[in-house]
Amino acid sequence: MEGRWLAAIARPSLGSFVEERNWQVEREYSNIRYLSMAIATDLTCKLVRSWEEISNEEILESHNIIYDSPDPTFRQPVNLDDLPLRDPQTQRENNIYDEEGRRIPRFHGICSRNTKPCGVLINLETITELFSTSTPDDDDMALDPDIILDDDVRTPVVNVYPQAFLRKYGHIQCNTVLPHFAPFMSKIRNSVSRSSRSQNRDLFDDQPADDDDDPDEFDRFPNGSLPTVLFASGSQFYNEISHRIRPSADLHDVQQGRITSALSGAYSRGHGQTTHRIVMRECSLNLPHQRYDNKIKVDDVPRALRLENVYIVQLDSLKRHKRNGADVVVPLASSWSHPTIFQALRPHLFVLTSDAFPQIYQWTTYPITSLLERIWDHFYPLIQKGVRPTPQVIELCSVLERALAYAHTGNTRVIATSLMRPLWLVQSLLEHGLPTFSPSVRFAAAPSIPVAISPADWPTLTSMKVPAIASKRSQILTYGNDHFEAYKAEFHIQLSVNQLSSNAFLGYPSNLRHAIIIALVALQAYIADVKTLVTKAVTVACSDMEVEDGGDGVVHAAVRRKGLRKWLATANPLGYADKGYEHLVSCVHSKSMDHHEGLPNPTNVKLSVHEFARLICNMSRETNPAPVAAPLISGGCSMPVFRVALAHMRKYAPNDSPTHAEKFLHDAFIVAANHLHINNVPWHRPAGPRGRRSRKPVFDSWVNLGKALDLQAIKRNHTQAGNAAAEASQRAQATDSRAAWSADTITLQSLPDYILRSRLPDEFSLDSIDLADSASSGEKEPSPREIYEWVFANFDIRKPLHQIALIAGIYLSRIIPDIFWATSDKPKAYTVTDSVALTNAIRALPWKPNASGRRGCKLPQQFIAMVPSYILAVYDETSPLRKYSDTRTLKNFPKSWNSKNSAKGIGPLLLVRLGLLRAMSGRIWKGGPPFQEWKLLSDEAVAAKHREIRVCLADRQYGPFRLAVMFFGVEKAVSLGRTSQTYTINPAIASIKANKRVLKDDSDSDEVEIVEVPMAKRARFT
Repeated sequence: MEGRWLAAIARPSLGSFVEERNWQVEREYSNIRYLSMAIATDLTCKLVRSWEEISNEEILESHNIIYDSPDPTFRQPVNLDDLPLRDPQTQRENNIYDEEGRRIPRFHGICSRNTKPCGVLINLETITELFSTSTPDDDDMALDPDIILDDDVRTPVVNVYPQAFLRKYGHIQCNTVLPHFAPFMSKIRNSVSRSSRSQNRDLFDDQPADDDDDPDEFDRFPNGSLPTVLFASGSQFYNEISHRIRPSADLHDVQQGRITSALSGAYSRGHGQTTHRIVMRECSLNLPHQRYDNKIKVDDVPRALRLENVYIVQLDSLKRHKRNGADVVVPLASSWSHPTIFQALRPHLFVLTSDAFPQIYQWTTYPITSLLERIWDHFYPLIQKGVRPTPQVIELCSVLERALAYAHTGNTRVIATSLMRPLWLVQSLLEHGLPTFSPSVRFAAAPSIPVAISPADWPTLTSMKVPAIASKRSQILTYGNDHFEAYKAEFHIQLSVNQLSSNAFLGYPSNLRHAIIIALVALQAYIADVKTLVTKAVTVACSDMEVEDGGDGVVHAAVRRKGLRKWLATANPLGYADKGYEHLVSCVHSKSMDHHEGLPNPTNVKLSVHEFARLICNMSRETNPAPVAAPLISGGCSMPVFRVALAHMRKYAPNDSPTHAEKFLHDAFIVAANHLHINNVPWHRPAGPRGRRSRKPVFDSWVNLGKALDLQAIKRNHTQAGNAAAEASQRAQATDSRAAWSADTITLQSLPDYILRSRLPDEFSLDSIDLADSASSGEKEPSPREIYEWVFANFDIRKPLHQIALIAGIYLSRIIPDIFWATSDKPKAYTVTDSVALTNAIRALPWKPNASGRRGCKLPQQFIAMVPSYILAVYDETSPLRKYSDTRTLKNFPKSWNSKNSAKGIGPLLLVRLGLLRAMSGRIWKGGPPFQEWKLLSDEAVAAKHREIRVCLADRQYGPFRLAVMFFGVEKAVSLGRTSQTYTINPAIASIKANKRVLKDDSDSDEVEIVEVPMAKRARFT
């Protein structure tokens, strides 16, 4: 292994003189305060075939005196004839050194003619120790104590850049140089530094010393002190192949996301389509990683380790006759070859053979590059036919390209944490080295899509389903910000519509609900634009005030900036909630005395929210749009979002007439604007005396959108226009006792109108249960199908237990998947002393979803059929389940029956929680033998529960809520009421609580009593 340093040699020529003259003309060197320079050396490693001895005579011709050590304190002159070439015991070379402490080689390494250099990287786990080590104890190389106290002495901060997913090996950058360079820098400082004012005096007459220094120059510095003449700015160690594969740091082939740009270009419009064709053609010739492969195929690819130090020279502190390379640059460059530097660095090097480097990049990234090739091969022909890849595929492609860029650069800035962290890539790359994906990402073989993820599993940033995105930079650099905002809106709308919450905008027709959700996406982008508009303008205005108005301006500017910060932090910045209006007024007015006037409206224009919605639609439509003007912002991100949103909203609009369609769009924007509290919007300035009136919105002109809306009128409008026939059908079904009905579509509030009909709900049938794998495990063991068929054949809604079972199934279907319990909520064994306490503890468990996220617990129709069937099969002695259990000694239920129901959380513990069984021992937590660890309610208890249910059904207003309390407890009942349009709190009742009656041990009753507790009104203080 050998170290060599590089230096540029300047040869005088006519061109150099001309260039020097031009530099003197163009620049005034007397005004240059400092310069920075990078001094680098290459460290090359080759495999040596043999070693050739250098004769003593040849060594003595170049060196007058030779030492046995580089340390001046201990070294001794040696006679080469008396010093053997190798140590007899270790067979290692006996090193010799010159007067400056540099090693003198005694052997020449002989390499084969075609030997390629090895690749050299840094050991990232140990290199930080090298930067914190102390310098050698050398009197001649001692640090100047004054220099140590300078500001340039700082704590080393080493940034590591792992290469090729190796995690422990790669490149580094540091904010200083190795401490081993300190003695060399100290010598140079002592040699070239000018004296300070106090030192620049003659010892006899106190006059300036006879030097080339100008005393007047000291006046520019406090106390006549000069800055440090030379100090280190930083250092970096990297493999030289980086210069071969990229012309600059940001132009690496695999770092630009070209495949992502090619896929996302399918969403481009106008001029962006021309750019898309160029990118597609570029990728069709060679993908980015394939272009990298071509660059490293050549034989002369560089593999040396580049070691680079960056220094800063303060010219004011440099002696005039020392302002040359010989006194500063040459000593710094030659210091790289000193033994103290190389010997300290050597243990921290990681060497790869020429066959492994740089091919190791291809080996470790092969899974990623092969998947990128499959994605490209799959989608290239589809894009050519006009098919657009889904945003999920584009983002996953971007994630793969970012992981590939990390392998080549080791820079964590290429990692999009908001998306890559939920997909497990951040932790896997940084902690383990290799990329790992979460189970939500699916990989498939051809001809399927190579990589995919369900929209329901896509990481989002807020409750409004804003998608996490990794392709932003690639798209903006290639197609511009408008393209990216439109693409992001497409993605956001897709997620919002596909994952529409069942509680979002209840009461509106389904098509209008979807349109409102889309309008929300667009209006949120508009609010962001308004924030940007106000922030930029207020910031500029405050800066101007501070410059022009002095102290008063600074004070008022601080008030405006504070108001701006508070306004930006509000949830609804264009409304009145959370003092949003107050903070907006305080930051837009240039004078605090104008705050009482509210938001400025110099045009005196009045605008209704209907007109606001109409302006949005007119300026955003696809054909013949109106010119963009206030209140919309032409240069903002919201305009492309409005265009995309409007196109999606039209898919849900009625197609019977254009007028109805436009009104539909207007109403969607109106409801969305009301939801986001958009009460004030920016407006343009009033027309001047001359010239064309500006229609551009500004921060100091606003209009109010008028009074609050009658949203109920909009609901009635669309119900009458789009769902009149459906409402008529529902009314007819409600009055016809023989009409079919669905328990999943009616409200719990209307359940009393349906539950006692002779016609059972549509969901209560064998078709609602998946019985594909329900065969019995033994000849005498009844199959689940046989048990279910018996229940449906013998069901009688007139029987009390049958009514209870069906109502319990319907209610339970409304809270799924929250039918499980958390282990942490399980009571301690010592807290439950008897069966009554155990039953009460089980009933008090909070209702939660399954922690394992088990599938199959989200289909209401299955629970409406399976829960009543389980209850009746357990209670009725003539059922196949009871016949089988009663004839067995252990009285166990069939395994197939237990497996079928327990997978959905249906079992004895669930019936105890519903108040339909009594727990007898702690084995109930795992099921336990039937009728031993739990018991059925007595006939009297069932009759009493049925009477309570009939009372609840008779109370049309609060009865459905009381039923929910009976089954689930108050907390879950209130939660269910909020999501199911059920009355929960009687205005005459201040509190409702569920009381457990204290029962005797032999009692079979386990009733829940709803007790109305009147609360005293709190005194009001003024």
